[in-house]
Amino acid sequence: MSNAPSHAQRVLRQRAERLARAVRSDSEGHAELEMAVCSVGDELFGFPVEQLREIVALPATTRLPGCPDWMLGIAQVRGTLLSIIDLGRFYRISGAEPPQHVAIVNAPEGPLGFTVERVVSYRRVLAGELGGAGSLARAEGRATLGVTGDLVVVLDLPRLVAQPELVLT
Repeated sequence: MSNAPSHAQRVLRQRAERLARAVRSDSEGHAELEMAVCSVGDELFGFPVEQLREIVALPATTRLPGCPDWMLGIAQVRGTLLSIIDLGRFYRISGAEPPQHVAIVNAPEGPLGFTVERVVSYRRVLAGELGGAGSLARAEGRATLGVTGDLVVVLDLPRLVAQPELVLT
């Protein structure tokens, strides 16, 4: 038996190494941000991979009494119990379909899940390309790094999970 890694293991390791390089600078010193682009209704959200743990199919969720409508409840993912936030309801996005996936992000109190409808793409954007315009960013002013030219709202995940309504005590 050989100790050499299989082709699948090499591919997975290469992907992990590529994702681990979340932010870097180009030759002119512009910061580059890597993100997973997900849809909720007609909005597109960019989840910076630096704070993104993983995106999984929406697990069975247990609703908790007395929670706001945007708090779907709690769920277990890979042995970890986490709160699940309906991103469409949290941002009051009309026309949102039932969520299919959960983007799990790192938060100081532990992982937190945000529902999304679809995972659209994985891409890089230069920080200098982010503008402040865009329907959601302008209307809500909540925890965004900016909006790309094609209207992807790039989330500021540390600021989002630190919002008072999301801090679990």
